[in-house]
Amino acid sequence: MLLKRTKNSRKLLAVTALSATLLAASLANIVQPLTAQAASASEKVSNEYILKVNSHVRSGIGTNHKILKTLKKGTTIKPVVRKQNKDKVYWYKIKIGSTYGWISGKLLTKKFIYKTSGDKKAISLNVPYINQLKPVYAPFGCEGASLLQALRYKGYAKKTSYKKLLNNMPKTTRNPFKGFAGSPYHSIDGVFQSIFPKPLTKYGKKYSNTVKDISGASVSTLRQELANGNPIVVYVTLNFSKPKWTKWNMGSAGKNVKMVDNLHVMTLAGYSSKTKRYKVIDPNNKGEYWVNKYEFERAYNALKYAVVVR
Repeated sequence: MLLKRTKNSRKLLAVTALSATLLAASLANIVQPLTAQAASASEKVSNEYILKVNSHVRSGIGTNHKILKTLKKGTTIKPVVRKQNKDKVYWYKIKIGSTYGWISGKLLTKKFIYKTSGDKKAISLNVPYINQLKPVYAPFGCEGASLLQALRYKGYAKKTSYKKLLNNMPKTTRNPFKGFAGSPYHSIDGVFQSIFPKPLTKYGKKYSNTVKDISGASVSTLRQELANGNPIVVYVTLNFSKPKWTKWNMGSAGKNVKMVDNLHVMTLAGYSSKTKRYKVIDPNNKGEYWVNKYEFERAYNALKYAVVVR
């Protein structure tokens, strides 16, 4: 399928490209590159990392220090702190047996997606998975798929097919604050193809009055809803990357509406207070996985758009 590289087609390109790249590896090994940013002399580290190659752990910062141990490619490590050397390269301090060593950040990638919660006591709702790309191909249908996933978990819309739910959505030409802008099935140049929480909630109420727009909710409120057994449709970002803001012509909503350009929607279905991971059901050909706290909350807090099904 050939696509024009227009502003609007980025979402479709990112959706299809992301499916191919992320599914090529085990979810346990889906990672994103480290970025070198200005930092203090010493910082605490909460993320886990994966070794890109066989790597030496050294007694100090720099390759001139003694090698304490060599770890194999693919090993997951959990550093305690990091520091920058004179060349602005991060070095990470990790525990090796009864002592500590240092490893260069050039050898690492950050791990943010996991197969499991790592916590037997984690909140984990068995929300069903609906693939937005097959057998029905709807590259812009993540909002509908996510809503249907949540509805079915709560026992609603069991006889409603994904395609029927998409086809019956309220539609608009450009304004996602009123209905689905454009089409969920193909790209339309210059249109931000989505449906935002208010009209999605109104539509969801046709299946159950328990559907509620809770946009603006804090992450602690999301976790409380999960504790109560309620799945949530959340507006995050593709690959949980940093939100990218651009302006869009949204018709009656305005010709220069600032919006997260790399928007993606999925169903939130769990949380672990122990490992700080959120469970999501991602309709973009990926299904169930767990995301670390920082990436999820950075993506969600950009808009704080959310629809709960109780």
